[in-house]
Amino acid sequence: MAIQPIEKYRRLAIVAITVAAISLSILCGTIIGFYLSGNRHPVIASDRVLPPEITSAFVNIAKQVEPSVVHISTVVQPSKDSDDEARASVRRGIGSGVIVDPSGYVLTNHHVIGGVDRVKIRLFDGSEYAGRIVGSDRDSDLAVLKFEPRGTLSAARLGDSDQAHVGDWVLAIGSPFGLDQTVTAGIISARDREANEINNQASFKQFLQTDAAINRGNSGGPLINLAGEVIAINSAIATSTGDYNGICFALPSNEAIAIYRQLKSGGRVVRGFLGIVTDPVTPQIAQVFGIRSGRGAIVSAVTDTYSDGGRQLPTPAAKAGLQVSDIITEFRGDPIRHSQDLVRKIAATPVGVEVPIRLIRDGRETTLRAVMARRPTTAADEETFAAAVRTGADSPKSLGIDVTVPTGSAQKAFDATGIAGVVVSRVEPGSLADDADLRRDDIIEKVNRLAVTSVMQFKRTTDRIESGDPIVLQVYRRRSSIPRRFISMTKP
Repeated sequence: MAIQPIEKYRRLAIVAITVAAISLSILCGTIIGFYLSGNRHPVIASDRVLPPEITSAFVNIAKQVEPSVVHISTVVQPSKDSDDEARASVRRGIGSGVIVDPSGYVLTNHHVIGGVDRVKIRLFDGSEYAGRIVGSDRDSDLAVLKFEPRGTLSAARLGDSDQAHVGDWVLAIGSPFGLDQTVTAGIISARDREANEINNQASFKQFLQTDAAINRGNSGGPLINLAGEVIAINSAIATSTGDYNGICFALPSNEAIAIYRQLKSGGRVVRGFLGIVTDPVTPQIAQVFGIRSGRGAIVSAVTDTYSDGGRQLPTPAAKAGLQVSDIITEFRGDPIRHSQDLVRKIAATPVGVEVPIRLIRDGRETTLRAVMARRPTTAADEETFAAAVRTGADSPKSLGIDVTVPTGSAQKAFDATGIAGVVVSRVEPGSLADDADLRRDDIIEKVNRLAVTSVMQFKRTTDRIESGDPIVLQVYRRRSSIPRRFISMTKP
């Protein structure tokens, strides 16, 4: 039956009143619930609702830790002498680091400073220092730098990474893409990520995984818990683009502390050595070998001898009587979860220590004892140590320029008649002057507000400036829309 117009309007009115009543009820319920909850000012971060106490903690932690986070810039100088070609081949890099000792020790990644010729450290307040490499370890991807501070430094507190749990909030601080003191937040997404899960390479590294944003330039910076403690050093990302994809990895602080102490004291890391190769105990291996648990590491090879200072000696494994097919279940009293777990435990054991090794052989449990040796160094290890020693030497005291004084026709050629100063005749690629954008044919009129009109005067003036003090050059740049400018740097 067709609905008459007046009936149609009456029904529409009833529907409208009903909808309005329901909406009002929902609104009142929302308001009442909001006030009863006691959280009247929720803070929205992305798609998460954070209580104010968490955001307050973020603010306080950032203020507390930021002064201990540094920006690291590096230079690899070219081998060519031609300025134009060499300047193009200068390689520069950036990274982050964290001050762990108020006397000027900085912890960072090996890949940030490995193979570089010069390291510059910039602090939270903008001051810059020449850094030297105390030691660097390729296997853990950690390095220690040192600089000589002119004032009191703020050192970060190192926490216990074993107390970090999946789901804990964390902050990352560093210089992604060169943007100093960038703070990002996330959680610990997973623990005990093996290096072979990330890059299919066996190593001593085991990571905390986080979704805190980490990008190029964050490497070497700290991952911080809500107590303001450094619980890891940001080291790697899993990415299909080269930039942040939500999966990042940081080396736990407990491992970093042990590596830091060795690098600080001796410049290199000494690791224990047993002389075996192991594989994981899969469920199939456990079934075939008649053991209950799939945990442990099965010996797939035993090395008979190793080289120590040119001498061939029997390996600890060979002397202890370890055999292929032995399933190692405990090492130094600690259960072995898998083969990489055993690798790390062996590496962390001091040289000369006698250790009990509990294993299953032919279905029977037995215990052998081995005296740990020093892990043989590779050519790459020795090159890393040698490079650290070279870079750790005193930095060159020059600015990296040659200067001359043009006169007469030369002044006209420089289009600088009436301009007094010394002319830059050469800028060394990758030098401090190059970093500061001082260019060939620039005329230096003043150094730290003192006029310089001769090469000798320029040399005396710059020589009097102490290492670590500022240098400000008043420069005239010919054929420039802004010919006069100030260029600054710090004396190395």
